[in-house]
Amino acid sequence: MDIAKQIIDQRVNKIIEDNPGIFAKDDPERRRSKAFLLLGVAAYLDIDIAEAEQFITDGGNDGGFDAAYIVEAQDAQLNVVLFQSKYTRNLEKDSNFPANAVEKAVNTVRCVFDPSAEIELNPKSRRKVDEIRSFILDGQIPYVTFVMLNNGLTWNKDGQNHIDYAFKGQEQVRFLHFCHTDIIGYIRRTDPIHTQLSLSGKGVQEDFNYKRVILGRASVKEIYELMERYGDRLLEKNIRRYLGKNTVNDGIVRTLLSDEKRPNFFFFNNGVTMTCEKFSYNGLQERDWIVRINRLQIINGGQTCKIIHQTLKEHPEIDFSQIYILVRLYEVGDGEDVIQDITYATNSQSPVDFRDLKSNDDRQILLEEGAGNLGYIYKRKRDNLSNTNVIPSTVAAESVLAVWREKPHLAKYKRNEFFDKYYADIFDDLNAAQMIMAVLIFRFCDSMRKRTGGGIRELAHRPYSQYYLAYLIGRRVLSDMEIGLDELTHLNFDKVRQYFEDNREALYAWAERVLGETLERYFNGDALEDVDGRTMAAVFRRFDLIERYLKQI
Repeated sequence: MDIAKQIIDQRVNKIIEDNPGIFAKDDPERRRSKAFLLLGVAAYLDIDIAEAEQFITDGGNDGGFDAAYIVEAQDAQLNVVLFQSKYTRNLEKDSNFPANAVEKAVNTVRCVFDPSAEIELNPKSRRKVDEIRSFILDGQIPYVTFVMLNNGLTWNKDGQNHIDYAFKGQEQVRFLHFCHTDIIGYIRRTDPIHTQLSLSGKGVQEDFNYKRVILGRASVKEIYELMERYGDRLLEKNIRRYLGKNTVNDGIVRTLLSDEKRPNFFFFNNGVTMTCEKFSYNGLQERDWIVRINRLQIINGGQTCKIIHQTLKEHPEIDFSQIYILVRLYEVGDGEDVIQDITYATNSQSPVDFRDLKSNDDRQILLEEGAGNLGYIYKRKRDNLSNTNVIPSTVAAESVLAVWREKPHLAKYKRNEFFDKYYADIFDDLNAAQMIMAVLIFRFCDSMRKRTGGGIRELAHRPYSQYYLAYLIGRRVLSDMEIGLDELTHLNFDKVRQYFEDNREALYAWAERVLGETLERYFNGDALEDVDGRTMAAVFRRFDLIERYLKQI
């Protein structure tokens, strides 16, 4: 029996055991499939289980995708990652991802990303599709990664034919197989990497300030071999996650595939920056060093490495043996602060996730300690814990930005900037009591979004409005308790929390009514049920609703 499958099956059981509320209405088989989907989404996006739950859409009429992750990128681009999951209890047998499921995924992409196409969807999937289409109608260009998730083999030739027939040569869409062995990498990502790297030609090695550095060039085939062997474990400290193609990534691919430009790849690319605890090589050798490395990490150039790996894998017919890339290797010992400073300084492009870099910030440490004193677990670093009852710093950030910082229009789609552009705005002068209340309010509003009962007006905006409802409820709680935000501390936390817990249904009903009335004014008296879902989704991405209307309430 495949040991990796056994480990994943055990982890699936643990997720079900730790989170009974998520699976309360599901039969045993449905629980296992949903838990595997949660684990797979968390692993691929490199996020916590608690954060992954909000991206799940599976159910009847799900449109061919079980989860969807949407994030704005640079240059009017929209990164969308869709997931389709197949989990089998038969751990003795390897089966391919079904070709008919691949065909369904192909049709999903054709329909979802064409705003004029009709598609039958459940409410959760409809909300995601309307959000995607609202971006497209605003001029954003979608780049789509469809992740086929299972605990078996990739699709067969028939499945690949479906993809090639629909999207061959289409740079906006890629299909990717992600299985149990890939998830194991997520679970084991803290294991140190001890390996070796072959440099070509002459290199430079310098010692200064009690540290050492090597500058040299490596074949892109060396980079391919590293990524093939260790995958995303190499990128643990890298601050950009690879979510799909964009203009920069496409340029790298074009250079690698161009017979004319490929020999000059070394000069067209900024190279790869790596850190390690220790390296060694034969200093008596003039050139072509083989460098032995302890605790290797790629801290800049992670996307380049991913693209090199993907391109070389897809084009085995091309000889890449004489194509090189600049490598900087820093020996910094076990100095975590030094590694974080180098990582931050060498990543000048738009970042995806600065969470790990900020995890040792004093503000994060104080929140962890303060939350613990109030009986809550705050996770300032990513891990693979299966319990959704903890508070990841990402969930805290989006909750605080929406509830207390009056920016619900940014909290949903700016996740990649929480720990960079908006870090000070979110975390300055934030205590644990304020953070926890924001999370409790936001999580309640997010859970209420899934209800099907209520008036027609409320049902029209409920799929998109949880961030705004959380903002309104936060203001109302402070008003009812007759305190300002700065007066919410550990001293009155229990009293404020109890008031919210006792009155949250009534507070939510009030917020829905106020927001519904406000939206009717916003749409000049039009009935909300007549407003197209794409238009409704777009309203909640804009600042004028809160600035011109809600702040006046």
